[in-house]
Amino acid sequence: MASLMPTIIKWLFAGAGLILVLLLVALLRSPISPEVWEPPKNAGFTGGFASNNALESMVLLPVPGRGPEDVSCAADGSLITGLEDGRIIRMASDGSYETLGDTGGRPVGLQVMPDGSVIIADALKGLLRLLPDGSVEVLASEFEGRPILFADDLDISSEGVVWFSDASQRFSIDGFMLDLLEASRTGRLMSYNLATGEIQSHLEGLFFANGVALGPDETFVLVNETVTGRVHRLWLKGERAGSSDIFIDQIPAMVDNISFNGRDTFWVASPNPRDALDALADKPSLRKLVGGLPAWVSGSLEEHFSMVSAFDSAGNLIKSFRDPDARLNQITSVNECDGKLIMGSLISNNIGVLELAND
Repeated sequence: MASLMPTIIKWLFAGAGLILVLLLVALLRSPISPEVWEPPKNAGFTGGFASNNALESMVLLPVPGRGPEDVSCAADGSLITGLEDGRIIRMASDGSYETLGDTGGRPVGLQVMPDGSVIIADALKGLLRLLPDGSVEVLASEFEGRPILFADDLDISSEGVVWFSDASQRFSIDGFMLDLLEASRTGRLMSYNLATGEIQSHLEGLFFANGVALGPDETFVLVNETVTGRVHRLWLKGERAGSSDIFIDQIPAMVDNISFNGRDTFWVASPNPRDALDALADKPSLRKLVGGLPAWVSGSLEEHFSMVSAFDSAGNLIKSFRDPDARLNQITSVNECDGKLIMGSLISNNIGVLELAND
């Protein structure tokens, strides 16, 4: 046994040396330049955000593919969604479907128009319009000579102005976790006028700009800042027009898409808790290291989690809806349609449908 000790010690040193070399390589190859940032207060899942089973009666509607990230309700009661492979499909309540077109990219936000066309935020192609004949028109793929790198979500005003988010000017959807780790805050809220083709940028410096929703009477527009659990408001009318403030703050989970039910409630989808990235906020070197390691390492920061939350028109929490079993894992969108909540997920093969109680 004593004769084996020198050999074992050599192996241990060799193994430690190899690990150090691999970590150094990871640091050198890491594509991110992380910055220290300060998370908003995070009280955790307490009070109105406490765990509950309000989503336990949700019905899962299978879709023919992966990743129905956003779901739009059509006038005839069908559901329009986009899949990871680029297809835009129409789902009927009985589970049957038809393919309306293919963007050739990754549709992540969309809205059906009265004429049957679909306006799409495609994370790879930009802002698109799918026409009823199945053809796809590019509305905007660049701004001021630079690509719209990550069109994410949208809402459309009564005057035909598309308000949409560009999540990051650093990384596309394939590298979204790198943007979360880097914290360079290059997300922005933009608009595109369907009548004139005018495109503008209105809010910049957002930490992964995501969900977009117009408020009551289109007085303001909201945009979610995923990592901070924050919702920003840009005033469009009145004395405060052109100014911005924080509409909702200190959500203990990340925030993805947001929608307005047209009356009194904003719905916010949360795919993951904030805890992991909050804990890394003041550790840029560690985040840089993680950014250079295989994607499964950063992917381990994500959890099995399901939550949507309702807020009133002043930004006050009404209730959060949870499913401890996360049958629809990492919910990314929630829309209220005809007394039901319709929920999507970037990683699922289902759409979630929940009947709302008549209060």
